[in-house]
Amino acid sequence: MPAITHCKNCHSEDLYEAEVNGGGAAGSMLPLGALHGPRYEIVICGVCGHTDWFVSKEHLHLVKDKLRPVARN
Repeated sequence: MPAITHCKNCHSEDLYEAEVNGGGAAGSMLPLGALHGPRYEIVICGVCGHTDWFVSKEHLHLVKDKLRPVARN
């Protein structure tokens, strides 16, 4: 899991983590192809509900292959 120590929104340290499948609606969050089924690591704040989603490391190569880099000015 990513090393998050506090919520970016409310700064609480009351955090919860899970690994979830990318199927269904969550699978369409990234245009990586329906057959890939990326997994996500999520961290949820127990105070405000802010949620951070991370593509699992095993699927990062799909992001790099299928998406374009952010343009730098």
